[in-house]
Amino acid sequence: MEKELIISIKAGTKIIQLISFETLRIHAALVKAANELDRDLYIWDRVTGIKHWEKEKKTFTEQEENENPNDVLDFFLKKDTQNVILLLQDFYPDFTEDKPRIIRMLRNIALSSNDDKTIILSQPHHQLPKELEKEVHIIEFPYPSFEDIKAIYRNVCHVFKINDNDPDDEVIEAALGLTIMEAERAFAKAFVEDGELTESQIPLIIKEKENIIKKSGFLEYYHPRETLKDIGGLSNLKDWLQKRGRGFDKSAKEFGLDTPKGILLLGIPGTGKSLTAKAIGSEWQFPLLRLDMGKIFGGIVGESEKNIRGALRIAEAIAPSILWIDEIEKGMSGIGSSGNTDGGTTARVLGSFLTWMQEKTKPVFVVATANNISQLPPELLRKGRVDEIFFVDLPVENERKQILSIHLEKKNRNPEKFDIAELAKSSKGFSGAELEEAIKEAMFQAYDKAEEVTTTDIKQAIEKTYPLARTMSEVIDNMRKWARSRAVMASSEEAETIEIKPEEKTPKLKQEQYNNPFIN
Repeated sequence: MEKELIISIKAGTKIIQLISFETLRIHAALVKAANELDRDLYIWDRVTGIKHWEKEKKTFTEQEENENPNDVLDFFLKKDTQNVILLLQDFYPDFTEDKPRIIRMLRNIALSSNDDKTIILSQPHHQLPKELEKEVHIIEFPYPSFEDIKAIYRNVCHVFKINDNDPDDEVIEAALGLTIMEAERAFAKAFVEDGELTESQIPLIIKEKENIIKKSGFLEYYHPRETLKDIGGLSNLKDWLQKRGRGFDKSAKEFGLDTPKGILLLGIPGTGKSLTAKAIGSEWQFPLLRLDMGKIFGGIVGESEKNIRGALRIAEAIAPSILWIDEIEKGMSGIGSSGNTDGGTTARVLGSFLTWMQEKTKPVFVVATANNISQLPPELLRKGRVDEIFFVDLPVENERKQILSIHLEKKNRNPEKFDIAELAKSSKGFSGAELEEAIKEAMFQAYDKAEEVTTTDIKQAIEKTYPLARTMSEVIDNMRKWARSRAVMASSEEAETIEIKPEEKTPKLKQEQYNNPFIN
């Protein structure tokens, strides 16, 4: 970004906006630019007024105690102020309708012929009045790179008099996604707590990063314990993930392979879509970030777009990483009426997200899950946005055997002591989540009787359960028809037909009858 900044100033750009939380990093970039271009550098904020960079002393000295925004612009426009760069810090509160003079002055500066004067606006987020949108060049500072974090590590080692050996790459990677100050604080806290700064302190650094990421309010750093072995069935999906995981290797890029972009998992609730997202993080050993699309949307104009950009920047900063968006259709539920009820916010957020997915160069693998296909915007289903769209169906008999065995083992029970074949046969139409609940219910019943759980207990729990497949049989049939021509089946097994006896048919809710596009 420093190179782009210098080029922009050289090109005669009058006003540049720098987006970053890192004040000291902005100062360093501007000092470098001022030295290279042989310009005077001034900085201003409304507390300390104007300060001048003294090249010989390598420090900022007070120039004028002037906190008034109008006066600092007058200072910049004075005839005897030549060949300067002026940094205005957190100037955006003055971009209001009741201060038209400031906006007009900035527009005049942007239209002036003085190529040796440049104003820099620094702030942590995008905010410009409409009058200046065409006049200001925006540069967004990325999160510190691997080499930047390594320099911070060495500085902390110097401060705490730690033997400054080359750090393990894993230690540096653990701090990716943090600002310079945050990384410095994370390293320092890890050393103060343990008295050393080695690979052993990685959990402490990651814990600090988790707390910082959580402050955003819409991202969660997830620690998955689940693996692909915890998923019953879905052989096609598992095989695809194991092969695509190798696509992040350096040798794959040299071979000419594109870095995997992501997948969209569509299907019936409770069939293991979210579990798969967690398992990918464990399988590939990548950081897993869960994005809450519902929290992205803010009440202030422009806030939602700012939130999605911020979330994507963090995901890129800690790449290679996995960005998990659970039930994405709920976050995009306003797209159908966007422009009428939400001022087009949902459409703009979706547009930002889809553009990023199409153009991203960092290895961020997106895992999006959805239960209701009808609510998904067609733009998301287009080939090229993701590598593949998988349809996750109800488990068939062989897959139910695997799922029952997995959940019994999780409860410290030996599956060989149960009639798994009989239980799988009697649970036709059950999702993985419903099988898990049946086992939990059977264990509660056995516990109440002070007995060990048996096949009979589980079978009784299954018989008492009316699965979702029976209440939504028509919907599921139509989802399957849609998926056969538009998606890849996650399972290699042929789907089972759900047969509903006349006496089992239940009344439907009004929304099930009329509002579901999959029901003819």
